[in-house]
Amino acid sequence: MQLLLPPSEAKNPGGRGRSFAARAPHPLLGQQRALMLAALARLVAGDPAEAAEALLLPPNVAAAAVAANTAVRDSPTVPALRRYAGIVYDGLGFQSLPAEVQRLAVRRVYVFSGLFGVVRGDEAVPDYRVPAKASLPGVGVAGTAWRPVLDEAMPAILGRGPVIDLRSSDYQAMWRPAGAFATRVLTVRVLSPLPAGGVGVVSYPSKYAKGRLAAALLTAELAGTRIADIEDVAGVWRASTGYAAEVQGPTSLVIHHPAKIVGR
Repeated sequence: MQLLLPPSEAKNPGGRGRSFAARAPHPLLGQQRALMLAALARLVAGDPAEAAEALLLPPNVAAAAVAANTAVRDSPTVPALRRYAGIVYDGLGFQSLPAEVQRLAVRRVYVFSGLFGVVRGDEAVPDYRVPAKASLPGVGVAGTAWRPVLDEAMPAILGRGPVIDLRSSDYQAMWRPAGAFATRVLTVRVLSPLPAGGVGVVSYPSKYAKGRLAAALLTAELAGTRIADIEDVAGVWRASTGYAAEVQGPTSLVIHHPAKIVGR
């Protein structure tokens, strides 16, 4: 089992690992990463306001994000699952997982990235902010630039077994599995109660629930639970949360989560 997650715009700062520039390039993604980093360097070397606009940065974070992007090649790194800090990662609760689950997580979780394409949970990542819809000079939209590279690389990166796709739409667009491989990729949608009645996709609980599901799947697999198909994923969600899960087809699952997150 492998898990696909979106990144978060929020990042934990700092780090003590060797810089990205000091590390060997990724054997499959290294060339495209170098192109993306060079394009980002050209962008942030120019007008800060233009860089902020191209990177879709909110005004309250623009200065800090441009500074992080300026230093991205030479700044310290931390493993990916310790770098990302958004709602999905609150749900995952990596820092609170038992050590043996953490060790499994860093080998099984892959995080998509507008700048780096995809990173494994234990891959060293600097602080940066480049969403999939960012526009880089000479490259265009970041997510679009990655598509042909990931189409070729992802089957080799993911290897065998089921792939649980918990990405958001922007990052699903970076790589859409095709052919026989697509039958191994299991997609999950989260529904929550709506204020006006009924259920629908609500951003915060959807992201949080996907993190919770990732943690539950990793914990279950480590405990010896079979996770080979969509029914197994549904069973883990029901058993770990008590909430409903509805299988929509051989590769599609809907899970339910309350709109209010207890303790938040």
